[in-house]
Amino acid sequence: MREAASTVRDARRGDPAAPAGPPGPWRTALHGHSGARTASVVIIAVVVVCVAIHLAAAFLIPIVVSLVVCYALSPVVDRLERWHLPRPIGAALVVLLLIVGGAVAINRMWNGAESLLAQLPAAVEKLRLTIAVSRSDIPDTLSHVERTASELQKLTGTSPPADGKAAAPAFALDGRALLLMGTSSAVAGIVQLASIIFLTYFLLAAGDLFRRKLVHLVGPPLARQKATLEVLDHIHALNQRYLAVVAFINIGVGVCTGAGLALIGLEHAAIWGVAIAVLHVIPYLGAAVVAVAVALAGYLQFGSPQMALAAAAVPIAASVLIGVLLQASLLGRAASMNAPVVFIALLFWAMLWGAWGLLLAMPIMVAIKSVCDRVEPLAGFGKFLGNNDKVVWR
Repeated sequence: MREAASTVRDARRGDPAAPAGPPGPWRTALHGHSGARTASVVIIAVVVVCVAIHLAAAFLIPIVVSLVVCYALSPVVDRLERWHLPRPIGAALVVLLLIVGGAVAINRMWNGAESLLAQLPAAVEKLRLTIAVSRSDIPDTLSHVERTASELQKLTGTSPPADGKAAAPAFALDGRALLLMGTSSAVAGIVQLASIIFLTYFLLAAGDLFRRKLVHLVGPPLARQKATLEVLDHIHALNQRYLAVVAFINIGVGVCTGAGLALIGLEHAAIWGVAIAVLHVIPYLGAAVVAVAVALAGYLQFGSPQMALAAAAVPIAASVLIGVLLQASLLGRAASMNAPVVFIALLFWAMLWGAWGLLLAMPIMVAIKSVCDRVEPLAGFGKFLGNNDKVVWR
């Protein structure tokens, strides 16, 4: 009997197809410990990468901005090159036109924008006074009027103080600080701007040089180089399409907002159009911020809550009708992402890079999603980011 049992055990050891017995408790504990250790290493690596990205913001922000601008302007440089204009000269011409156009636009909009920003605190104070007076228990209507007039005189600075001392200057927004987003000083802002300009020129002048070098760096076999080139071409084409559609949509939203506000008689309508054209890069939040500011400016100018709501409805309607519906149909599913991912990305990049993170969050996420859609091991993550249930991998 013992010999038969020993024969059976020997046969099972020699037969690879024989069913294995259940793993022992030591093996299960070992696998569980290995999985927990791997998860801990991944979490630590993610935290270290986030800290490194935050600390290297002064170095990474100019690079990312230059890449985004390069993707937006490279079709123009390519067209000039097809017209037999040398690429370095075409890149220099495009960058020079961009600098001159930006300087002229900022110069024309600066005075109106500065006065507009100075009016917003007055609009907030006027709204606060209206709410306070409406909730007061003063029975006499004349007392309401006198109190409101007195508060508005104090707000505008027309009534002298009772003790004869000079009144403290009212709070005003400094528009120059808005040009120094994410920088510690004006010198740092100028250095970053110069870095962006020069790096953008070098990237435009180089063309597809870095893509070809990356393909050679991957090395043989030829199938691997071909797959790498397809991924890089897909990323390049998708980012160019995304930026072109976003620019077209933002210009349309800005024009419609400026025209609508001009029709209802709101002052500085052109400046509000430019503001929403720039801030509409930030999904949802940009239009909401402009709508609130427009409502305050409308209430300060017209003194009516109905007109304030009508003014706020103009940028919201333009953003929904043009920015949401048209952009979704033009971009397609390749660059579309679900709303929770968009909000999480905005919070994440704003935490790392501040205002620059809000502006660059969507271009960065589109680039990440395009890589995930074309790299098979990352296809599941691309599906998680997307707004559909099918993996785009092919």
